[in-house]
Amino acid sequence: MLSPDRGRKVTGFRHSRQRFCSIFHPNQSKISRLTLNFGVYLRNFKIIALATLTLISQKGGVGKSTIAVNLSYSLARRGWRVLLIDADLQGGVGFSLTEKSKDAEGFYDLLFDEGSLSVENTIIDTKQPGLSLITKGTKSVADRFISGDWGETPLSDRIGRLEHRLSELDFDLILFDGPCGINPVSMALSVVSDSLLVPQQPSPLCLRSLPQILRMVAGARSADRGDSKRVPNLAGFVLSMADPDDPSNLDDQREFRDLLPVEMVLETVISIQRDFLEASRIGVPVAMLRDRPSASSLIFDQLAAELEPRLSLLEEEETFSETQGNYARLVD
Repeated sequence: MLSPDRGRKVTGFRHSRQRFCSIFHPNQSKISRLTLNFGVYLRNFKIIALATLTLISQKGGVGKSTIAVNLSYSLARRGWRVLLIDADLQGGVGFSLTEKSKDAEGFYDLLFDEGSLSVENTIIDTKQPGLSLITKGTKSVADRFISGDWGETPLSDRIGRLEHRLSELDFDLILFDGPCGINPVSMALSVVSDSLLVPQQPSPLCLRSLPQILRMVAGARSADRGDSKRVPNLAGFVLSMADPDDPSNLDDQREFRDLLPVEMVLETVISIQRDFLEASRIGVPVAMLRDRPSASSLIFDQLAAELEPRLSLLEEEETFSETQGNYARLVD
């Protein structure tokens, strides 16, 4: 269990009415937390010690960081211990949740200072039991990575060693908000992760870029992992930033679903909501924006429930079809 005095102590995420920072974490076992919080029937499931999920996208503006923040919050409310890591150089997660992100050491500092910086000292604990955060890190170190100045050690090796250090922490899920686009960081994170989630905006441009993201997934699955036999699974595509009032957007959604096997596209659709911008401005997940959760926040609970059996958190005895692993074939 996480030590109550471990990590950086932060007075709170910016919100005058409801602060989002605490040092409290659930102390029940994983099975008792799951049964208590949402009554999971565990007979046909086995519990996994740790799972890692990376959100990747071909372009920005698809709601990737919004999904990362609110999905992490929903999973934590459902009883999982979640560590949300902002690996996007734009720092969308950190800027959405805390002003401390500008000065806090984080993901890129851990990659650069492998020996001297403790992972525990970069973790920011939140008010939601079971949810913790690591920001992207200090600007000076992030700028070095932007310029490609990460030393002689390959970036993939650095990320692999960091993932090993993170796996020793007491979490159920580590969720990386990866940088948008296909780049060394997003590729390296994809290789070391158990699962990949791809937010996709239903638009003609995103439809045309689909082959590129499928090739990225296929490349991550075929990459050399040394002694590790773990291969990343595509948890699925989630349609995001959709406009339900635009008939052409609905056509784009149908076209996207027709392009892929049905099991590769999640049923949950995240529509454009004014609440997303308001919650980001205040610095809280959407569910904490009002005393009563709005419909815009409940959609992330639906997404969390749909993803659980796909994320190696609750792994069903019957696995998904083997055919969905052949992503390169889908490009042809």
